[in-house]
Amino acid sequence: LLRTRPISRDNVARLLAEIERKRLDKKVDFSRAEADLFEQLKGEFYEELFQLNVRAKKRYHERHLYRIDEKGAHLRFDLGFSQRFDVFRSSTTDSVKRTSHTLGAAIMRAKFKGGLAAFAQFENKLVRGENIQRENFNPSQGMPTVISGSNVYQDDAYAYLIWRLPWFDLEFGRDNARWGPGYQGNLMLSGNCPRFEMLRLRANYKRFNFTSIHGKLNSDFGTKYIAAHRLEIKPFKWLLFAGSESVIYGKREVEPAYLNPIMLYHIAEHHLGDRDNNTLGFDFTIFPKRNHKIYSEIFIDDFTSAENPFTYFGNKFAFQFGYYWVNPMGIPNLDFRLEYTRIEPYVYTHYDSINVYSHYNQHIGHWLEPNSDQFYGDLTFLVSRDLKIKMLLERIRHGAGDINSPHQKWQGERKHFLDGIVERRWRWGISVVDQILRDVFIKLEYNFIDINNYHLVHSANHNEQHVVIELFGNW
Repeated sequence: LLRTRPISRDNVARLLAEIERKRLDKKVDFSRAEADLFEQLKGEFYEELFQLNVRAKKRYHERHLYRIDEKGAHLRFDLGFSQRFDVFRSSTTDSVKRTSHTLGAAIMRAKFKGGLAAFAQFENKLVRGENIQRENFNPSQGMPTVISGSNVYQDDAYAYLIWRLPWFDLEFGRDNARWGPGYQGNLMLSGNCPRFEMLRLRANYKRFNFTSIHGKLNSDFGTKYIAAHRLEIKPFKWLLFAGSESVIYGKREVEPAYLNPIMLYHIAEHHLGDRDNNTLGFDFTIFPKRNHKIYSEIFIDDFTSAENPFTYFGNKFAFQFGYYWVNPMGIPNLDFRLEYTRIEPYVYTHYDSINVYSHYNQHIGHWLEPNSDQFYGDLTFLVSRDLKIKMLLERIRHGAGDINSPHQKWQGERKHFLDGIVERRWRWGISVVDQILRDVFIKLEYNFIDINNYHLVHSANHNEQHVVIELFGNW
């Protein structure tokens, strides 16, 4: 359930109700900080929990700027905000770069009779210090940018309707999708992908969870679409397994075969001329014993069993492994995580530019470029309900190639992982997040980044320090 996101408020409430029952039965032990955080979380979902006969303390109830309650319907209105300052100092320049991002958001959530619900969040961001010289409405150059005098603005929105039926939910509108167990990123659908217009179907039944989407992507090469579906199965309490499939296609009208939520896209693509970018993925999460979680995901872009899977250029795949340990060595309020991700050469690329695995200028899958890998580890300590400290270590290696560089004939039939000059990037970081008021947070972060062969230039060494100060929240 937690590996196909976003998660509905009703499903989060069901999870909280299950945790509450286990807590009352003494099957779950909370520290003081965890218990306080759990009570606040119950308060965020007190209306949904009330329908499940679970009560939250009134002082923790979610607050709203304005609310309307009618018989069989209600509306909630809130404001969101963030102010972020970034300071960069590098070894290759004497100057200090400062940027500022100021964001305001209007948020509306509603439920109506007949199982109809709606959500909208409209955002506008003021950007300073990025040295943006001109407006942009070209998807290949990123999200839209508007200049008004000396101010630079970027806006975005969530806006969707959901119709809840007895056996499934049907959603239409602008939203995002994130599938898989990964923490730093996912291989098929990742959180770094900008929102897009979609039709989404979701069905849950006991140990099965099915999701299907069909969405419109932005590209300057022409009309472009994504279709994807995912089935999660939990055969045992300690195992969750999922299979996913996606296809990118464009330069034509919507294909009915890809609108069919239970059609195998691999077969449909063959019947449509074998001209699209079809991918396949599998992931699992194992809970070997209490407080331990092991997870993995494999993503197959193209594959042929007639050639060596590790050296033939046409065998394009990526994989990820992770381990998560709660209260390591019996230390309460401490979490430990390790994660490794590897993206083979030419993954996410396609000979036809319309089918590249991207939306605007960003990856739909993992943010790593092809021919890269990442090792990531962190320790997170929950000091109290309001205060959290994280320390991290990350190494990224990247060889030649990117998502817009498909294989060329002159490169031969053999691929070599991390071929050519390899950029090696190490990052050490620490962050502190404090809830200074209810739903108002301040974040302080420091990162030291050391890079060898900077921008794939041999012996070009570079290091930089990055400081972040951010105030964010909602009312």
